[in-house]
Amino acid sequence: MTAPTGRDGRLLVTTDMAAYSLGMKPASFRGWAVRHQVRPAGRRPNPNGGQAAALWDLADIAQALDQKKTAA
Repeated sequence: MTAPTGRDGRLLVTTDMAAYSLGMKPASFRGWAVRHQVRPAGRRPNPNGGQAAALWDLADIAQALDQKKTAA
């Protein structure tokens, strides 16, 4: 089985990993993503049952950060 990759070929990351990359907690990252219109690129089944984990494309996150820089 191959791991899902994003637009730039990098692996998709979990919410925890995406939050860490921006120095945020997962709940803060989810709020940031909503405000910057970044949507999960996929989902991974939860091995314990329940809600699937969101997977994020780092290229989408980088694009949102670049747009923020150019707007400032």
